Amino acid sequence: MNPLTALTSSAVTMNRYSYDSLIHVANDGRIVSGVAENWTSDATSATFTLRRDVMCDSGRALTASDIAAQYAYIADPANKSPLYGLMVPPGTVATADDAAGTLTLKTPDPAPFLVRGTAMLRLVCPSAMKSPDVLSHTSDGTGPYRLSQVVPGDHFTFTKRAGYTWGPNGIGNTDLPDRVVFKVLANESTRANLVLGGQIDIAPIVGGDRARLTAAGVKSVVQRDPLGMLVFNEAANRVTADPLVRRALIEALDLKQIGAVATGGKGQPATRVGVTAAPPCTEDAVTEHLPRHDVARAAEALRSAGWKKSGGRWTKDGKQLSISMPYPGVFGNQLIAAVELAVKQWKSFGVKVNAQPTTAATNATILMGGQWEVAWAPLSVTTPDQALPFFMGATPPDGLNFGSLDNPEFKRLVALAMAKPDTSGCPEWTAAESELIKRLDVVTFMDSLTPYFARGYSFELDGGGPIPTTLRKVGGR
Repeated sequence: MNPLTALTSSAVTMNRYSYDSLIHVANDGRIVSGVAENWTSDATSATFTLRRDVMCDSGRALTASDIAAQYAYIADPANKSPLYGLMVPPGTVATADDAAGTLTLKTPDPAPFLVRGTAMLRLVCPSAMKSPDVLSHTSDGTGPYRLSQVVPGDHFTFTKRAGYTWGPNGIGNTDLPDRVVFKVLANESTRANLVLGGQIDIAPIVGGDRARLTAAGVKSVVQRDPLGMLVFNEAANRVTADPLVRRALIEALDLKQIGAVATGGKGQPATRVGVTAAPPCTEDAVTEHLPRHDVARAAEALRSAGWKKSGGRWTKDGKQLSISMPYPGVFGNQLIAAVELAVKQWKSFGVKVNAQPTTAATNATILMGGQWEVAWAPLSVTTPDQALPFFMGATPPDGLNFGSLDNPEFKRLVALAMAKPDTSGCPEWTAAESELIKRLDVVTFMDSLTPYFARGYSFELDGGGPIPTTLRKVGGR
């Protein structure tokens, strides 16, 4: 739960309830105010004028210096922050003028989404910055709620704070529920039963249980999320460093069928690499470049790479083609079934496969450990530049490039895109993402359409779950 280190989607979703950001991105893609009431920017800098009434949980006013100190903490190599290069562009320097109430961010290189990207960084108050470990079980922020109870593996309770008036576009929390409890319920049927029984109010349901909720008249709001996304490990000691092996592995799969199983037939083909709802660039970077399912072509690719098939197995230098695939086991039965289908298709083709489920606690450790060949690893970011640390640059433990990717054309196009502000660089961003697909560094093939079923409450979604300040009771409940 520590917003200085947490990258898992569940923690990011919950932390929005107790931590604000400088600005917010509305579910239609507009940038609106947050802790900052206005801002200016150019290619390498942005200056934010802060509201004067933003208060920490302790009752202390949040200052520009406090925010600058958090940026300095993330940028300090000694802290090894996973947010550096993801939510804070490399080389960012933050300076504060508390008298004027302004915070200025400067980057050594162009940062096209510098303003928009600050919506991802949760602002931590100064007392917690001195002892960050406390943030695993409590909060110290300026959000509409306080994290008041943590029971790992069971529930997280958030309690509404008084006097909150600085939400998106200046909205307050007066009309919000007094308490929000997140229950840990991995089984979708259990979630559906509890919604129907009135024991929980909002639940994402992507499997077969959605049909009975709909039949019972339970309304839903739909969110589009990246789901079907494979990342290859191209480290020199992995067999998938060979592009012909990567091509064979992908062409041996029926991605359309696997994606349909993963989403219960309710998904949509992916068009971007990891960018979630309301992306700044909307052009299709994927469809035209996905390899088609063709087992004969897959076999030819392996033969070209020196592999031979005997006894139903592909071997080279006396070793069978063998791969390990970590996948997020917490994503539910449909994704597990999709992984099982992929394993079946690979085994039928002659590849030995070890599928390894991960949890929210183990996913990052396993991916960064590098002992795998292909990872089912859906990535959700709000701007294309936030994905860069995962697809280029330093590898673990020095960076987040867990697949050891090194795509020269991708990097060339990224450099062109980075020189253009905000959406003016979308043609280059689109072409860069396409290069990842063409070279089969990353294969993204299906997005989920996740219905959030609700009884007694209304809300809006923006790619990170229900927006906290939009929660409202309805129907007299």
